[in-house]
Amino acid sequence: MVDAPAHEALRYLIRSSGSPEVSTNNVLKALLDAHPEMRCAFLAFLGSVTGLSLDDCVVEREAYEQDPVTGKKSYRDFLVTSKGSPRCIVETKVDSALTSEDQAPRYLEQLDADGSLVLVTREPLVDALAVQVREQLGVRLSSSTGSYTGHADTRTVVVLSWSQLLNGVLDRSGRPFTELLALDAALVGVSDFVPFTASVQDVATGRMVQQVVSIARDLCDKLKTRLDEEEVRYDSLTRSRGWDTDPTVTITVLHHQFWVGYSPDYWATVPGDPRDDSAGFASASFPSPVWAGRFYTRPTRADRAVVSARRERLDALGVTRPLGIPLGAPRDAVVESLLEQAVAHVRVISEALHEDPSVMGVPTSAVSEGVEAPESDPPSE
Repeated sequence: MVDAPAHEALRYLIRSSGSPEVSTNNVLKALLDAHPEMRCAFLAFLGSVTGLSLDDCVVEREAYEQDPVTGKKSYRDFLVTSKGSPRCIVETKVDSALTSEDQAPRYLEQLDADGSLVLVTREPLVDALAVQVREQLGVRLSSSTGSYTGHADTRTVVVLSWSQLLNGVLDRSGRPFTELLALDAALVGVSDFVPFTASVQDVATGRMVQQVVSIARDLCDKLKTRLDEEEVRYDSLTRSRGWDTDPTVTITVLHHQFWVGYSPDYWATVPGDPRDDSAGFASASFPSPVWAGRFYTRPTRADRAVVSARRERLDALGVTRPLGIPLGAPRDAVVESLLEQAVAHVRVISEALHEDPSVMGVPTSAVSEGVEAPESDPPSE
C-alpha cells in the first residue's frame, strides 16, 4: 500500500520543481543511498532485465563525460560501474523524448562491450521512446509485458516504464519498497496542475509559444495550396474560430470533418494515452503543439447520430495524431515538415473515405455536391 502523505509530498516536490525528471532522479538516488538493501535490490532488478551480474556495482548519479573528439557532453542519469568499468547506463525521462538525435548510440558506445543501456519513461510514452531508440540504434526491439528488449552487437538495450522499474525493486520478502511505490504513484499524476516556476516569468517561454503559433498559422495558410498541388481530394478547407491565438483549419471530406493546427490543450496531451479518449491512437509519437484531429464536442449544426457515425469512421482511420516538430531546424524547414506530414495524413483519410462505399450510404459522387457547416467549434475553444 502506498503511504498517502509520502505520495502527496513526493508529487508536490516533483511537480513544483523546474525539472520533474531531475527531481525524480534525485529522490531515487537519495533513497538508494539511504537504504543499502534497496540499492542491492535496484541492482538485482537491473540485472534481471539486462542479463548482467551487477551485485558488486556502484550507482553514480549524473555521471558526466565529454567526448574528446566531438566535444559532446553526456549527463548519464545513472551510471552503474564495477571497479570503474561502465556496466550499465540508466537514462530516464518523464515527458520528454531523447534530447538529441544521437543520444542512444552515444551512450551505448560508452559502455563495456557487453554492457546495457536501460531507458525509462512514464508508461504512456514507452512505445514512443522505443520507436525513437529503435530508429537511433537501427536495432530490433522485442516487446514483452509493456517493455522492450534488443541487442546492438554485444550490448543490450532495454526500454521500460517507471512503474515497471519502481515496482520491480523488491525487498527480501519479495515485496516492493513502500518508498518506491510512493514515488511511482507521484509520477502517475505528475501531469496534473504544476505549480508555476520562474519559467512562467521568462520572456523566452512566451516567445516560444508565440513562435509555435506563427509556425502553425503558416502551416494552415499554405495547406490548401499544397493539397491542391498534390491533388488530394477534399470538399472544403476553412479557418476555424479563434484564428488569432489558436490557428486551425477545418477540413471536410465527404461530409467528414476534422481539423489541423495548433492546440494548447493537445500540446499538453500524451499521444495515445489510454486514459484520455481524445488522445488518439498514435502511441508511438511524442507530444507536439501541432495536431490533426476530429471534433469531440456535441455537434450543433448536424444530426448527432449521423455525425457520430462519421466520427467513428474517422477514429478507425486514426485521424487524431500529433504532427512532429523537427528539432534544431530553421523556420522554413519546420513549416515544410509540418506541411508534408499534414498533406500525407489528409491524403490517407481522403483516399480511405473515397474508397469506402458505405460512406453516407450513397455513391461518393452524390455526397461531394455540397458541404455542410462545421459541426462544432475548434478543439481549444
